[in-house]
Parts: sequence; C-alpha cells; structure tokens
Amino acid sequence: MNHDFDRVVVLDFEATCQRSGVPQPQEIIEFPSVLISLEEGRVLDEFSSFVRPIHHPELSEFCTELTSIVQADVDGAPTFPEVLAAHRAWLEGHGLLHPEAGAALITCGDWDLQTALPVQCAASGPPITALPPIYRRWINIKKIFAKVKPRAKGFGMPSMLRGLGMELRGRHHRGIDDCHNIARIALGLAALGGRFEITGRLSSSHYPEIEIEVVWGEARQRTLLRKRHLATVLGLASGLFKTKMVKVFAADGGEIVDDEPLMELAAGSALRVVSQRELA
Repeated sequence: MNHDFDRVVVLDFEATCQRSGVPQPQEIIEFPSVLISLEEGRVLDEFSSFVRPIHHPELSEFCTELTSIVQADVDGAPTFPEVLAAHRAWLEGHGLLHPEAGAALITCGDWDLQTALPVQCAASGPPITALPPIYRRWINIKKIFAKVKPRAKGFGMPSMLRGLGMELRGRHHRGIDDCHNIARIALGLAALGGRFEITGRLSSSHYPEIEIEVVWGEARQRTLLRKRHLATVLGLASGLFKTKMVKVFAADGGEIVDDEPLMELAAGSALRVVSQRELA
C-alpha cells in the first residue's frame, strides 16, 4: 500500500459567514465526515450533524445561500461540544483514536483544522490541546493531488474532480456533499498511486506553556517550556547547564528527533539531555 494510512476520514466544516468580513468568532455550523478505506477503495461510513452557533445564532442570508443550511437546521441542533463528543465516539467506535489505528483526517486545504477547529474550541471549548492527536494533524488532499497531477490547472475541489474525470455530486459548500466528493477524489488519487501522508499539523502557538524537568546526568532543573520545539528544549537545556546540548530523550528512553512528541508533553514531564562533549 503506497501510503501511511489504511483508513482515512474526510472532514469538511461549514461555518458562519457573511457577505463582508468574517464573524468573530466564526462558528462551525455543520460537522460532517466520511470514512473511507484506501486499501479497499470504498466508503465505509459517514457522520453528519448540524451545530447550533452560540455567539452568532442567526445565520446570514449569505450563509444560507452559500451552504443551503437554513435557520431551522441549526436552531434544533446540539452545540459544538456535544457534536464533537459524538464525533469522537463515532471515531472510537471504528477504532480510529488509538495511535496505532493507522487513521488520519483528510481536508481540502488547511483551514478546517489549522483555523476553524482551534477558533471554535477557543470560543466554546474544549481546549484544542485536549483533543486526541488525530484532530491535530491532517492530510491536505490538495497537496496529494498536486503530486499526482502536477500539471493540473486548479486545486479547488471542483477543479480536482474535473482533473480526475469526475463530476460534482450534490451541492458545493454543503459539508456532507463536499465530504463525499473529496472522498471520491481521495479514492481516485489512491488508485493512481498517490501517497497519503501527513501534510499539516496544528501550529505550536496553540499549545500552552508548561513546566518541565530537564535532566543531565545527576543534575535536574525545572524550567518553563514556552514553545514546543526541539530547538527550544535544546536551547533551554544548554542555558541551564552552561553546556551545549545536542540530544533530547523522553522519560521512556526514546530519543526525540522532531517536534511532534513535544506536543503531547504533560506538565511536569522529565526530559533527559545529552551534551555535545558526551558524544565526542
């Protein structure tokens, strides 16, 4: 299988919008997903729910024209924390939340998980960093398409469909319809040998600063980690111990070679460092 994941979940939010400017905060009003198997080449299941906005409960005429979502759809819908909990339960029911599940989210662009979800979580909870890792990394289908079809004339969803000889089904900017169309694109790209791998991760700026313990030999120092970057940890440790540090190891002994494990650090975690002279 020419990709890093077996099962992938297409996600495409719809959110409050207006003809001029963006509502602050912009709230998710449709939370849809389509689960597909890249190995089997088919859709396995779907999840779809409207979401009731709290800060701007009245949809604009422009929003309804764009998405076809009407006021009655959201008035009777659950709030975002409730829908998110239902989505998590749906993912868990398919065994997709375990780190070894071989699953990832697919989006059409980076907006859904880089912007929309963090903004929504800040507006209504829960904290974005409290969500399972699957919500904090994703596959941007546009980047996969660009590698498979580098001479394509456009990378919007309708353009990608045309590039694969497919027609748009349903209504564009209706979340569940977009999810099904993106799923068709994903399956088409998989059939052409496209490699599905993580292309984006939640920016470290969304993660709170935490206190950690840095260990060098028998020496231990507590410090505040403000940015979840490996280079930041090495810089902090070098300053604390007045020695150039070049390697970082987690509590379980595994070497940390990129930023991703730092995103899952809990407050009070211990990190062991190794100096340059120890490796000489």
